[in-house]
Amino acid sequence: MLFQQVICKKRVPVLGLNFIFLGMLVLFSVSFYAVGASTQSLNADSSTSSTTKTGLSKVSVKRASAETISATKDMLGQKIILDFRYFCEDNTPSSHCRTPMTVIPASLLNVLSTHNIGGVILFSENIQNTEQLITLNYTMQQHMVKAGRQPLFIAVDQEGGRVARLPSEMLSPFAGNMAIGATFHQRGSAFAQSVASHIGQALLPLGINTNFAPSVDVNSEPKNPVINVRSFSEKPEQVAALGLAFVSAMQSTGVMSAIKHFPGHGDTHVDSHSGLPQVTHTEAQAMEGDILPFANIINSATPPAMVMSAHIQYPSLDDTTIIDKHGMSQIVPATLSKKILSNLLRNQLGYQGLIVTDALDMAGITQFFSHEEALVSAFSAGADIALMPFTIRNQDDIKKFALLLDNAARRVSESAFLRASHNRILKAKQRFALQNFLSQPMSWWLNEAKENASMDNHNSLKNRGIEVEKALSKSSVTVLYGKDKLPITTSRWLALMPDAARCLAFEAALTRPRFTDTNKPLEFACLPLTALPETQLAINLLKQADVLVVGNISPLHANYELGGFDLPEHITRRASENDVMAFSKKIMRTAKTQSKTVIFTPLRMPYKAQDVKELADVAIATFSYAVNITKQSDKANQQVTSYSLNALADVLMGNALVEGRSPVSLN
Repeated sequence: MLFQQVICKKRVPVLGLNFIFLGMLVLFSVSFYAVGASTQSLNADSSTSSTTKTGLSKVSVKRASAETISATKDMLGQKIILDFRYFCEDNTPSSHCRTPMTVIPASLLNVLSTHNIGGVILFSENIQNTEQLITLNYTMQQHMVKAGRQPLFIAVDQEGGRVARLPSEMLSPFAGNMAIGATFHQRGSAFAQSVASHIGQALLPLGINTNFAPSVDVNSEPKNPVINVRSFSEKPEQVAALGLAFVSAMQSTGVMSAIKHFPGHGDTHVDSHSGLPQVTHTEAQAMEGDILPFANIINSATPPAMVMSAHIQYPSLDDTTIIDKHGMSQIVPATLSKKILSNLLRNQLGYQGLIVTDALDMAGITQFFSHEEALVSAFSAGADIALMPFTIRNQDDIKKFALLLDNAARRVSESAFLRASHNRILKAKQRFALQNFLSQPMSWWLNEAKENASMDNHNSLKNRGIEVEKALSKSSVTVLYGKDKLPITTSRWLALMPDAARCLAFEAALTRPRFTDTNKPLEFACLPLTALPETQLAINLLKQADVLVVGNISPLHANYELGGFDLPEHITRRASENDVMAFSKKIMRTAKTQSKTVIFTPLRMPYKAQDVKELADVAIATFSYAVNITKQSDKANQQVTSYSLNALADVLMGNALVEGRSPVSLN
């Protein structure tokens, strides 16, 4: 039998509206407090002869100031969205705390109500299953109502594609924005609409009312490490059309949409999670490119509830310099720029909704600014909501956060701008009826979620999502060149894939029942490139094959996306993107000298296809490398599949027509 080599010997576990809210906040005026304080002081004066009028005045002013700060803190709390990704009740140091918060403790509930916090953002660590998630969200909302506070924004980053916080068994991740962009020439905005609608319909019954999606960045930088396939296209008009359809469909389900990352993160080669990128476009280029999608969506009939700022420097829009915490001069990042958030977004573009910062705990901010400076500066610039301005992981952090709010309240003070921003938040919560989650008992939502997830009901939300996911994967597969060399009729295949999970998924795609041919049994081998195999092993396998398929993920995907099927030592000595590409080219050259058919398949960004054009006969892009892993008690029998790789196999073997068109150019 051909290809007896063992690819993976070890598999490891995969880590995986009757109730109306009546507790409106009433803000007492400074004069009211002053009168109350003066009255008390006058009473004291009648019984204590040593008290002077001057002393009364001072006491009155102090009490008014304290009341003003208290009112300011209440408004500031509504302007904050916190994350509780991890929390250690034993006060493990914050930097070492890695206990996922899946059941919220009383101490964190107290943080929410005491400080009148506006919202919470959830991450994959907070989500185990449907029942746990609904219980968590219901508990938080119920606590706030009982405390007489506003209902919470409960937010998530569920863009689809590689940014999907809910596990795939709860919500289909879909192939992502660039895959949607690849369908635009044939399907227009149909997939943007259906994907967003499905995500919204799935999130709301789980208690999630806010989705930080879609990204409407125009991806014009091939080496962009953070946006790439999260963008619909390199064409501003196409991004605008698909982004608008996404927002409209999402919000029609009752889930608030936040478009991001203003004024545009698409032309950067630095990830703002790890540094502070700079965009060097002229103002005219900015308005015609990066800002066009934001402007079109904002001024549509269905503007987004939120716009998220970017931690990027954009000198043509604001070249103001500020001194960072190291004493160095920095061009102000957009998140802290009044010219960008207030003058451009709010005034020039006429945006009336909520401006939310990107996470303030990202290195693009924390490397240069303290928590307090970032929070105060973002609000002064015009942000309505600060996302993740302080990390709470233990009891000590809770105390530090209270101190941060005290200091910020003294610096911000009550102002017309603060009140206007606070009122925008309250109106948004009323408009999207965040209190409605508590209009039904928790058991009602649990039953709703169970029905949505039913696999027995063909028309359930889960099954409809799977059909959309399959259709999007099929419609987005794009032949970049070499269409005349298709289909592939050989039965002897060698594949080089980015990791073991992609090897298993591609094998499953090629060996599906409809491909079975008793006359020509498939002979298949796959080498994962997590750690580079011996060159001679690859060459020996190549001699026995007729076709070489090289799967490429560029930029390289993260370790947590590997799927858990690679040997631990391979992950420890994981090959770099450059080394993977160099090894792939070496084997492709060898294949060409042996007259093998060479298929290059970019599973993320397609730009590398141009680099190997002399070595590949065919290049086919999927724009998605997502895999589905079935949970089995017997881990050796876990199944790995991929709708994108299924669609790729269909095109390769002539079982499907090619429909996609790349939304980014290769040159």
